[in-house]
Amino acid sequence: MTSERITVVAVDDYSIDGTTVRLECATDSPETATSRTLPVTLEFYGPKTVRFELHANPEVRIEREYPDIKRDALTDSVALAVSEIDGTLVLDTGALEVVIGLDEWSFRIKDGEEILREQRHDTDVFARSRVDPLGFTQEEINHNPRRITETGTAFSLDPSEKLYGAGEQFVEFDRRGRELDLWHEEPLGTETPRAYKNIPFHLSSKGYGMLVETTARVHYDFGKTSTASASVSVADDSFAFIFFYGPDFTDILRSYTAMTGRPDRPPKWSFGTWMSRLGYESRDQLEAIVDRLREAEIPSDVVHLDPFWMRDHCSTDLAWDTEQFPDPEGMISGLHENDFRLSLWEHPHVPVGTEAFEAGAREGYFVSDGTGKPYVMDHTCQGDYRGALVDFTNPDAVEWWKDKHRRLLEMGVDVFKTDYGEYVPEDAVFANGKSGASMHNLYPYLYNKAVYEVVGEVNGTDEAIVWGRSAWTGSQRFPMHWGGDPQTTWNGMSAALRGGLSASLSGIAYWSHDIGGFRGTPTNALYTRWAQFGLLSSNARCHGTTPREPWEFGERALDIFREYSRIRYSLLPYVYTYAEIAARTGLPVIRPLVLEYQDDPNTHRLDTEYLVGTDLLVAPVFEASGMREVYLPEGEWISIWTDEHHNGNATISVDTPLEIMPIFLRAGSMIPWREPTETVHSGTPESLTLRTTLDADGTATGRFYDEDADELIDMAIVTEENALFVSFGNITADSITIVIDGPTPDAVLVNSTELTRVTEVTVSGEWTVDDDHVVVKT
Repeated sequence: MTSERITVVAVDDYSIDGTTVRLECATDSPETATSRTLPVTLEFYGPKTVRFELHANPEVRIEREYPDIKRDALTDSVALAVSEIDGTLVLDTGALEVVIGLDEWSFRIKDGEEILREQRHDTDVFARSRVDPLGFTQEEINHNPRRITETGTAFSLDPSEKLYGAGEQFVEFDRRGRELDLWHEEPLGTETPRAYKNIPFHLSSKGYGMLVETTARVHYDFGKTSTASASVSVADDSFAFIFFYGPDFTDILRSYTAMTGRPDRPPKWSFGTWMSRLGYESRDQLEAIVDRLREAEIPSDVVHLDPFWMRDHCSTDLAWDTEQFPDPEGMISGLHENDFRLSLWEHPHVPVGTEAFEAGAREGYFVSDGTGKPYVMDHTCQGDYRGALVDFTNPDAVEWWKDKHRRLLEMGVDVFKTDYGEYVPEDAVFANGKSGASMHNLYPYLYNKAVYEVVGEVNGTDEAIVWGRSAWTGSQRFPMHWGGDPQTTWNGMSAALRGGLSASLSGIAYWSHDIGGFRGTPTNALYTRWAQFGLLSSNARCHGTTPREPWEFGERALDIFREYSRIRYSLLPYVYTYAEIAARTGLPVIRPLVLEYQDDPNTHRLDTEYLVGTDLLVAPVFEASGMREVYLPEGEWISIWTDEHHNGNATISVDTPLEIMPIFLRAGSMIPWREPTETVHSGTPESLTLRTTLDADGTATGRFYDEDADELIDMAIVTEENALFVSFGNITADSITIVIDGPTPDAVLVNSTELTRVTEVTVSGEWTVDDDHVVVKT
């Protein structure tokens, strides 16, 4: 077969209807009976947001159900000014100018300076173009007819431009120089470009984000073929993208998640530590683990059962193996009495030879192979070597699948680990009439949606949660996500962090990973370092093919694990506050430094440290011990271990024996803190500490989510004439202590009421100085 590229070259005509611009474009196609114009449509959703679409087959255009874009989510109105200047059509929103060449096609977006420009001038010394500009590719079939195989375009790259996102990618944090194929695959580790969470949204350091609006295969070349150009193509006859301008990344993510969906805040218990392995094989073994966690005083809230909760060769019929796990209702009740929640593993492949398969095949609940039969595949998962995929485009199949979960949830199960979802063949056929080519990437979205919904239907919407592996555009609506199967190596650990930081710039707000790595047994040092990092991720789970309980790695590892678990549980008010902020804004709990310090070039490729929220900087250690170089951005930062102050915009060396992972507080922050407990309790803790460090101006700010009052509370301290003025709203904790790192004032006022200075604080309304800290009790 031969193929040819058809390119847009000019605009023959255009029309404008409100904020929609329609262009009929001439192409360079050969003069044949099928020569035609191509329609290009621009829709302005706000002054900084525009949708672009090229229709290569406009006669058969259909409304696309997915990805589900909330097109009215941006409330800013657009007063579009239109003019023709020197052969160009200028569309001015007041914040942006979109400039389109009419006589000779060109496409630019400006905010005074050029932000985005379609690439038309990247040629070699023989004047041959290195990249394909706006247009489509068609291939000849059966010696004459031609079909469209892909559409796309190319954009110019500035020499210093950086690119981020495209989902949970494990390769370099800055995508510049990379070629990515966005097509869900089983990566078999975290060291390759293959990925579970391919999300066709990326950010540019020039201050824009771009979402390719499709479910088909997307191919990016981020400056690999030519360092002057980035190209994007879609295996479809329509090419559409939504352009978001910030220029702040935080503003872009807010807009992106407003349109693609924000998550509901997961239940508080889900932010406790999860204990798991592949896998606990019996009720006795699970209950022994639970008992030992409590005996060892390891804070923990969730235990997870991988495949062995089901009968051999019966995953996933979602029925208990009652020989290995007798009286599951009684077992779950006992776990709940011991303040543990239960998670169960599943995947969407139903094994042949089970009653579930017979029922699903009879009722047409499975993805078809195109002949009307279920698409049965070998090696689908976990020793069940033959199985069929549930068809989540069939409403009856969705209800059937939900009913299987409903029975388990009514037993007391709390959450499901929705594993897999990456195996849809391209030639599969779905109930909605679409092929695997268009459903492959969307499948995990529909799979996780169905399970997430049924958890909410039975347990209540406030308790809705899954533990998902694969994702596409909008999958952040169904929290939470973990990073798949990293190798039990230092490289696996660092790749897990890169993947999480990448996911956080792609809309994934709550993210975790397998502490210790997945396959094999980590060394004691690797496990310990991974636990330190994992316990200060937004969510924390130990998991692997061999035991991951901390006592398996020696007394030293156990002690360190316990200490960092207690730090995690002390920080739960802070983490949970940012979980609520994520639900309201779409901004992730775990953040790469570039998200908050975008103008600092030292953060642009920094992927070995991260922020929890805005005020806590964590630098994982990727060796047993040694000196760790830590970059501290603008401001002042304080070590939680030594209370030593460090000026920002600098790299410091930190001695890191195995017990120490560098953690720093941002000066000018107020971090809610509690006494650690062995479980997460509902509501506001009875005693709350606001750990505070004043900045150089003598001020500090913070936020706290008071679940009992169901509101975000702003907190602030300012210094005036050597007096501290503290203000915050109605926090329902019985006791609030503010520990302030800063100079001793002459007076302290809380919400305009002056407190009494004493030698030792005992009751509300007093303050003192203790070990160079101002201690205030309200």
